[in-house]
Amino acid sequence: MALIKMAQRAGFTLAEIRRLLDTGADRGATRQWRALAERKIPELDRFIKETQALRNAVADCLACGCMNFDSCRPLSSDTPDDDT
Repeated sequence: MALIKMAQRAGFTLAEIRRLLDTGADRGATRQWRALAERKIPELDRFIKETQALRNAVADCLACGCMNFDSCRPLSSDTPDDDT
């Protein structure tokens, strides 16, 4: 059960987890786990980058403090800040 929870938190789908568990505890499971994990790392990196950009956008809006959506500089900016 701990493996399933960890895999879900890491972004593995239930289908991916099922494939991993279907191979059993043999050496094939270890190879399959490695292959799935190696494919998942770039996906997780993209997710982290996108989430960080969203976090920065929210922080920029809070820092602006204008509360005027029509003239808010962070909301009207077409390009992200170079802080990301």
